[in-house]
Amino acid sequence: MKEQNGVDCLDRLIADADCDALEDCLVGFLAQLRNEAAIKRSDNTPTWTTAVEFIKEMLQQAQKGAGPRANEIAAKILRLENYYGQLVPNSPRPPPPIRALPPLVIEDLYEIFRPDSPRNPFRTETLRWRNLLVFMLLLRLGLRRGEGALLYASSFKEDFDPVARNTVHWLDVEEVDDPDPRYEQPGLKTEMSRRQLPLQQEIVDLVRFYIRNYRGRASHPHLLISQKGLPLSLRSLSEIFEVATKALSNEAKKSLEKQGLKGVSCHDLRHTSAVVRMRRYQDAGNDLDKAQEKLRTFFGWSKKSDMPRLYAKAYFETALAEVWNEKFENFVDALRRTVPEAGQ
Repeated sequence: MKEQNGVDCLDRLIADADCDALEDCLVGFLAQLRNEAAIKRSDNTPTWTTAVEFIKEMLQQAQKGAGPRANEIAAKILRLENYYGQLVPNSPRPPPPIRALPPLVIEDLYEIFRPDSPRNPFRTETLRWRNLLVFMLLLRLGLRRGEGALLYASSFKEDFDPVARNTVHWLDVEEVDDPDPRYEQPGLKTEMSRRQLPLQQEIVDLVRFYIRNYRGRASHPHLLISQKGLPLSLRSLSEIFEVATKALSNEAKKSLEKQGLKGVSCHDLRHTSAVVRMRRYQDAGNDLDKAQEKLRTFFGWSKKSDMPRLYAKAYFETALAEVWNEKFENFVDALRRTVPEAGQ
């Protein structure tokens, strides 16, 4: 108040029921709170709400003995409620980045995780094949980090379909009660996270190859095993992509920066999977509601969850043209049409 009027005149303005001057003070105070919020990254909503309520209550008291000015004060109180009560003292937050990875980054990651690639940063052949499997499970199936850590070698199932006359493969995503030696124990996020996912033949073959040749005779049933023969920790899963991020080309890193991303995380792969799968469902003839329903089931969200719109945000904000047909090379092609930025 002193800064705006030179003296601390709030008591006088309230006593005089000077509505216009009090409104000017609120406008100045709002600007001050917004500046503070931007500098200190603080939430000044409670302070602003208290200030508006205080002025409103003082004017309500003044209205009782205002005589011919009662209607004028009543109108100002209504304005305080309808207008100033809706204002926010915090600086508008920038929109969250589209977390689906650009196609250029996906292309680079395929090259980095290819076991025979000269750019592969992982030291041993065993690590290279295990980390390729991690990459493919998170990207192709959209698994959460914790869901991947929970998988057993026996989580991958198959059966003969007498109608289709072929073998079908699926993955059981579930929790078990067996002892887990990890300090930070993984778990399913919600009850809906317990689900069965159909598997492409490429994933089935990769899992088999890893189990037969590189997993070793571990004393634990988990699929992903550390170099010490223990279930892979959540932190180790994150570190895989921290290492892969450092190995990205400069062009791929710039592409990440354009989307507000500092690196590749496990959850970024889940976003990316959601974007492409949404495109796939729509191109298969499903309307938007049906596509979102299928997305909820596949990714383990509740029936009323708005997560499909959050996770597939890039899909809703871009023009898409082609479908992902479950082949590795076409996966990148579909992404290129989902996130056009990468082609620029």
